[in-house]
Amino acid sequence: MFYTRIEKKDIEIVSRFPYKVGIVVFMVFPELLKSDEGAAEKTRILVDDKFFDLLELSWISDAEWNKLKEYVDKTGRRIDFSMGLQPQVLVQKYNPSAVNEDERKKAEEILVKGVEVAGKRGMKAVALCSGPYVEAEKDKAVQSFIKTVSAMAEKAQEYNIPVLVETFDYQWDKKRLLGPIDFSAKVVEEIRANYKNVYLMWDLSHGPLLGEKPEDLKPYADLLGHIHIGCAKKVDDKLYDWHPGFYRPGALNTEKEVAELLQVLHDIKYRGAVSFEVKPEEGQHPLEVVNSAKGVLMRAYEIFLENNL
Repeated sequence: MFYTRIEKKDIEIVSRFPYKVGIVVFMVFPELLKSDEGAAEKTRILVDDKFFDLLELSWISDAEWNKLKEYVDKTGRRIDFSMGLQPQVLVQKYNPSAVNEDERKKAEEILVKGVEVAGKRGMKAVALCSGPYVEAEKDKAVQSFIKTVSAMAEKAQEYNIPVLVETFDYQWDKKRLLGPIDFSAKVVEEIRANYKNVYLMWDLSHGPLLGEKPEDLKPYADLLGHIHIGCAKKVDDKLYDWHPGFYRPGALNTEKEVAELLQVLHDIKYRGAVSFEVKPEEGQHPLEVVNSAKGVLMRAYEIFLENNL
């Protein structure tokens, strides 16, 4: 949570940012993508930062979770948690859209278990992405993905939490099945015919890789459940989903694009949260990317206010 101020026609205006602000913990500390060792200790620094209302964790052990919750309880802070299951797909290679049914069932088992763990811990949401994009198997892979996410949504209903499906690029870097928002929306709508607790997650940093801008979200307002804010990276003529800090070499997104996103979210009456997904590069301290992102969001909100008041 934060406030900012602007002056308009000699009138000072102080405004509270209208959305909960989160951050993806396992990007700030990318070593947590492969091991939960020290997860509680590393996350404390973000718990202590009152800028954040939501922390997105990867799947950590009960021991690390209990240490983290004990610390949060001592601070007296009211902070939300959600679970990102993207590492299970991207790093551990469980494929929720696998055409091979045995492979798909293995992914379903681990992802449904992740939903159960998140629910029992009182988390506010779970998120995942689709498996690899393979043109020859696209239609079958979509049906496999629908089966997997439906099973997750069924379990999530027991805990009254949403399942967030994140769109990724499908031709540059991660090359996921669910890429462009128009196609992804159709898949999510098919799932929502039976499970209303499934939503889309859109990431500003994936916009350049997909050729999408915030304006493209407007037709899908009812499907949007969460927003990520970060940067794509350009190296020579290639685009990468590396989530560098703002204004790092090759980083493509700035406060201008963030302000455009805030304008669209305002226009569509979005009421979810927005979370940073930023990753330190070699030699960077994690707080360098965290604090630069905070400054970008504050300036973007000032630009939004200046354009609307």
